[in-house]
Amino acid sequence: MSNLLGPVLLLMLVLPFAAAAASQVWRQKFQDTGAAVSAGLVCLLSLAALGLYGGQRFEWPIVRWPWISESRGLLGVYIDPLAMVLLLVTTVIGLLVTLFSRDYLSPRNRFHPVDEGKRRFYWWHLLFIGAMVGVALSSNFLQLFIFWELTTICSWALISYYRNRESLEAGFEALIKTFFGGIFFLIALIVLYVGTGSFAFDAVNFLSPGAKTAVYLLLLVAAWAKASQIVFFAWLPNAMAAPTPVSCYLHAAAMVKAGVYLMARLAVSTVGFDYWLGLLTAIFAVFTMLAALFLFFFQNDLKKFLAYSTIAHLGYIFLGIGLGVMGSYYGFQGAILHIICHAPAKALLFITVGAIAYATGTRNMDELSGLTKTMPVTSIGFIIGTLGVTGIAPLSCYWSKLFLMEGVIETGGLTAIFLIIPFVTEIIIAFAWYFFVAHKVFFGAPSARVENIERVPNTTRVVIVALMVLTVIAPLLGLPLVKLVR
Repeated sequence: MSNLLGPVLLLMLVLPFAAAAASQVWRQKFQDTGAAVSAGLVCLLSLAALGLYGGQRFEWPIVRWPWISESRGLLGVYIDPLAMVLLLVTTVIGLLVTLFSRDYLSPRNRFHPVDEGKRRFYWWHLLFIGAMVGVALSSNFLQLFIFWELTTICSWALISYYRNRESLEAGFEALIKTFFGGIFFLIALIVLYVGTGSFAFDAVNFLSPGAKTAVYLLLLVAAWAKASQIVFFAWLPNAMAAPTPVSCYLHAAAMVKAGVYLMARLAVSTVGFDYWLGLLTAIFAVFTMLAALFLFFFQNDLKKFLAYSTIAHLGYIFLGIGLGVMGSYYGFQGAILHIICHAPAKALLFITVGAIAYATGTRNMDELSGLTKTMPVTSIGFIIGTLGVTGIAPLSCYWSKLFLMEGVIETGGLTAIFLIIPFVTEIIIAFAWYFFVAHKVFFGAPSARVENIERVPNTTRVVIVALMVLTVIAPLLGLPLVKLVR
């Protein structure tokens, strides 16, 4: 493994924070270019890290605190196949969202014209990218918690970006519910340190059985809050009051993925959790899927429809993690693969919906029809995104759903029957409803809103095409990494 890997990872971690600070002194005309260059450099560094990475765990301690007996360092950078999956998703989608923001946050946007505020947006957006890179590269639970909480602050500020009543209330709701989950994370840290004297990922192995179970349950609640699962899921649809670039990054690559990453990291680092903990995780996951599916049918706003879809897909990942705890290797692989397969497809859907709102001034399904005639690239993008997230072969989520299905079957007996029926039901009905929405919005005679549209900027078209390509090739990129996750 190259000696350059540690410095590359450290530079990748520091760069977004430095760029966020620099954005406050950039001239107004340089804001878009500066942010895009910064996000591009972070993305290139993540690809360089992938090239330098040899497939083994790599840890580079940076800070040791003498009053805390953490032999491997309290702060540092850490990479393994699981971290690399999240890192690639975070940086690649982060770059594309930054490019999309250039034209979306402008006076030409018919849905929500913006004349000022880009300096503030890029400050929080670049911090958000930095926080997610920090989550991926954290070398222990304490460091992960620090960046985890930073994502909460960034999401609050970005959801509240428009500063109207709806966005301020949505930002506050997201802050309160995810902060509540953070309290459970903090309690888990206390239990872990009192029991082992360490914050290391594998320190959970040295806890007593009761303490190990307590840490799992505490972190599970924290992850549910972050990923908008079960009783916490209302904050994510309400967060659609944010600008579409924020919604896209939040759903496809950022804060909600931090929740599932936490549980995946716990499962990968710990041996011997009780079977019932995995079953509990899987049961709550399928209930979340069905609840989100039920709420599909009441959405006229395209972004809110996508929000409930995201909640269901995060349920897929929790299902796979639960299956992994229950002993299913295929199920856990499916969960990790779904992180990387879901990201480009869902980002594609959000950005096409953002392009539709930009051009027509609405996201209301009842006001849209015939978009294939006036916005062909955007329409193709949405349809490919739909094929991707609904799992049509050979596009992205087909492969992760296949692994998850194998994992459910692998559990065997009544458990497999109990889990597979709602899982397959969600897949079938979600597929049908997605295509009902696509047929309604993109085909037929153009509606009044569609007949006279604002031209979609070329940068947005390029981003849409790039995400279409990623939706096709994501499994090819993700499977080699997922196979290394142990």
